[in-house]
Amino acid sequence: MAGVKRSLGTFLGHDDTLLRPNGHSRPKTVHHNHGIPRDNLDDSTPQAHSFKLSDVLQSQPPSRATSRANSRANSQSAAPSNTDQHDGLTRTPSPTFPPLTGHVPDFSPDASMILVGMRGAGKSTLAIMASSAMDRKVIDLEPAFQRSMGLSSAAFKSKHGSSECYTQQAKVLQSILQRHSTGCILVCSWMESRVQSLLREFAATNPVIHIVRDFDAIKNHLKIRDGSKVQSLLDVSNAIFRSCTNFEFFNVTEKASKSSLSRESLTQRSPAPYLTLKHVERHFLKFLSLVYPAGTIPFTDSAFPLSRIPAEERNFTYATSIPLSDVIKDSVDVEEHVIGADVVQIVVHDLAEHAEQGTLTSEASGKLLANITKGVGIVRRSTILPTILHLFLPHTASDEVLRVYLDLVHHSVRLAPEMMTVDLRLEDVHISRILSVRKRTKMIGNCFITTDPPSWESPIWMSWYKKANNLGCHLARLIRPAVTIEDNFRIHYLKTSVAALQGPKIPLISYNSGPLGRNSQAFNRILTVVRPDSLERVNPRPPITPSITTVGATEALFSSFVYDQMKLYVIGANVSYSLSPAMHKAALKACGLPHTYEPVSCASLRGIKHLIEDPEFGGGSIGLPFKVEIITLTHSLSKHARAIGAVNTLIPIRSLNDDGTIPSGAAFFDSVNRSGPIKALYGENTDWIGIRACIRRGLSPANAVVSSTCGLVIGAGGMARATVYAMLQVGIKNIVIYNRTPKNAEKMVSHFTQVLERKDHGLLSAGSEHSRFHVIESIEDAWPAEFRLPTVIVSCIPTHRIGNVPAPELILPNEWLGSRTGGVAIEWGYKTLDTPFLAQFRAESHRGWVSMDGLDILPEQGFAQFELFTGRRAPRRLMRRMVFEAYPVEEGKSNFKELQPRLQSLDEQET
Repeated sequence: MAGVKRSLGTFLGHDDTLLRPNGHSRPKTVHHNHGIPRDNLDDSTPQAHSFKLSDVLQSQPPSRATSRANSRANSQSAAPSNTDQHDGLTRTPSPTFPPLTGHVPDFSPDASMILVGMRGAGKSTLAIMASSAMDRKVIDLEPAFQRSMGLSSAAFKSKHGSSECYTQQAKVLQSILQRHSTGCILVCSWMESRVQSLLREFAATNPVIHIVRDFDAIKNHLKIRDGSKVQSLLDVSNAIFRSCTNFEFFNVTEKASKSSLSRESLTQRSPAPYLTLKHVERHFLKFLSLVYPAGTIPFTDSAFPLSRIPAEERNFTYATSIPLSDVIKDSVDVEEHVIGADVVQIVVHDLAEHAEQGTLTSEASGKLLANITKGVGIVRRSTILPTILHLFLPHTASDEVLRVYLDLVHHSVRLAPEMMTVDLRLEDVHISRILSVRKRTKMIGNCFITTDPPSWESPIWMSWYKKANNLGCHLARLIRPAVTIEDNFRIHYLKTSVAALQGPKIPLISYNSGPLGRNSQAFNRILTVVRPDSLERVNPRPPITPSITTVGATEALFSSFVYDQMKLYVIGANVSYSLSPAMHKAALKACGLPHTYEPVSCASLRGIKHLIEDPEFGGGSIGLPFKVEIITLTHSLSKHARAIGAVNTLIPIRSLNDDGTIPSGAAFFDSVNRSGPIKALYGENTDWIGIRACIRRGLSPANAVVSSTCGLVIGAGGMARATVYAMLQVGIKNIVIYNRTPKNAEKMVSHFTQVLERKDHGLLSAGSEHSRFHVIESIEDAWPAEFRLPTVIVSCIPTHRIGNVPAPELILPNEWLGSRTGGVAIEWGYKTLDTPFLAQFRAESHRGWVSMDGLDILPEQGFAQFELFTGRRAPRRLMRRMVFEAYPVEEGKSNFKELQPRLQSLDEQET
């Protein structure tokens, strides 16, 4: 990673150098004590049976996990020298410092952040990545110290003593914090007590993020053979940094590709060497987008339709449940497990297991805290879906179990999950305290009574709901096991009562668990917890495995006539070779959707009139040459389609607003999966999403988009327009266009000039109005001197013979490929992969050029189409696989074996 840091710093213009090296009580087991009394539960309010934690929390010392680490920190520095103790500057935190859990402020978008953690955690690399994305200056405290004092910390300590070194470190940090409270990313590995105090003060107004990494990565970086010593260092540093930070990020160690595929192969593409870093970058920026106000990080907002609509606002959404223990053991393929789901729920049942077995030692609770951090990091790295972090609190628990639960909940907020649960049996004061530090995390007030549950007619359930609503939870989740089939009908009593309440109401998740409760699970409208289809075994004891899968729940909706089977098509002049049917059919089947998806080739749009008037028409993928002409059949266009001037997705609308307009947000999907008269046709364009994803994935960190980045577009048709739009979306403001007919290129420039002049379109990045265009009239022309050489090149012309027109033999002048750091070259077509254009860039791969083709674009734009057609999240890996499986090396023969390595190197997290 040191080489990575140097190369990134060099490419991005940073002159900062790398960071340089520079339990006393017996574990006590916990046994169950009395919990919520059962005698009067049915006719009592929740508050009457809340856990009585106030006395315990006021009278007992800090959490045992913290105390153990702090005491170990003290023992690590036993018998320090007098100079080491001078001015109170020691290398350990005060034993009474608990993890920082105070109110987390609403940060300003330009608030500086500090990344702290052990050496080897990856702070410098993450800082450079965030710096590029957020346009911020990186300040590494260790080089800053050396510039200020003329010596490194190690040399200064050797010359002047530890105490003086620590004093000067604190002064350097204080000076930098005062001068750079905005617009910067600071990197710090110092742990002395005065530094801790400064970090703690800074955390009152700014993000201070603890970067952690797995044991092996730290051990390898430090080159320490003694594993126990490394673990002790981790325990001490974690306790110190958690006492003075307000967020925590787990830096997942990526496995470098071991592919030895030939770079000369047309279909086997060696993964770009920077791909590992792209995964890390995407993961960290996703985390920061949950820390800072929405929109702070440019170009990171998801382009997929369902990503912008919260799952709790849509109908029949599902949360796939994955135990934390399975994530930590690496026994679960997250991307496969979440097929058909809208959210992934990480279930932490370890606390209950330790309590039941009497093994809740301080070591066990500390390990659990670390595992939660790691588990959230792994899941977030593996999927674009939002996460729910669910900490299970036993029905009967001792005061110590309750204390650990609260510690874990407060720690979990530091991880910035999109959602997490809080047990409604807690006292109001503790729930309110948790809600006050949640930042942007949505809290689900949760109550799952598994033993002798009261009937749904009992007022206790309404009391739980009102408690969640009044305290400020964002959702309420109330669940009980079904005892009889009739319980599935009695649940409507609660739902009707909630609907009748006056005033603001939070969404209610409520159903019966267990096999007898599957009816209520299928008809619960939001965030029903489901199990993966791959998990056949159902555990009837806590943690109770959900009794229904996403496929089972979806099929129940169709078999009960809530949803209808629909007809989907890909439409074009000649779509017989289209890979879309294979891709969409497999996705529909995987999600339990009975729709059909068929190719329709026709000479004119008159040939599809009967299709789009069919009451069962569910939507269409529009191919060449109809992407512009189809607009004449639409009643409304999306902002994207209007800006591009072309449509590749046609959606039937069966319900309009009172004013006759197309519904937006969640209401837009009310027509999905339902047959009936079509009141309007809506045109969307997802081609730009596909090309945007490829640009983002193909650009190395060295070629990160900056104000001078230049893109080259070849062609001037509908695909070229989508490409220009995608470039503007990722922040490329300098665009050169080459087309055999310059007049058409000029028309395209004129179109986008008008788009950029609109002051109310709200579609593109800040500063897009300053974009520049240039049309090259001949391939023999010199590259325009006022534009940098391109690092993004996209060919949007056909790659095969069309009628009597032969396939073009496009080869660009070598001068145009002169970027010192290479770039990404993309070709839209996929009918032919062996083209002169792609061959030219494969030959330049040693100079940093990465080539991509239509097999990369097609699935990305298809994900968005699938969401629009079905209202379900696309099974991304499956759709990519089906594109590769269906691509023929020759007539009727699959080419999957050759293409499979490309599938393995792709990042499923692209948004």
